[in-house]
Amino acid sequence: MDELDVKILKLLETNGRLSHEEIGKLMHISRPSVHQRVGKLEKNGVIKGYRGIVDWGKLDQKIKVLVSVKVVSQSFQEAAGKIISIEIPGVSIIECQRMAGEWCMLLKVRVTSPEVLTLLLDEILRIPDAKETSTTFILSTIYEDGMKGV
Repeated sequence: MDELDVKILKLLETNGRLSHEEIGKLMHISRPSVHQRVGKLEKNGVIKGYRGIVDWGKLDQKIKVLVSVKVVSQSFQEAAGKIISIEIPGVSIIECQRMAGEWCMLLKVRVTSPEVLTLLLDEILRIPDAKETSTTFILSTIYEDGMKGV
């Protein structure tokens, strides 16, 4: 992997829908060269997939929170699986991170209201391996490219 590959990755990370032709024009290299490089990056697992950026406000899930969870379990994966499989209307668990330190798990969650967040927290604490939660409301997000998100 060289400097051109890193530049391609940065472009795709910012906009995963860029065509190989558009990337070639931005980087002043040929489309076949971009195609070959992207193919190699995908094959080697450097590019794991492509995502869409979701406007959660359109789904009325405007409230974004981080939920820290203390888990006492021999199997973190099992406990995490139970937590992320919780289904409550108006709640979307976006990410689950394993943490080192006082808190074992960090969930990035979208909710429609504080009331449905309360339902989620209650459900988490019904899981025998989950011992405690702490919630932080996110007011805004600024991305690497300077874009703001809610």
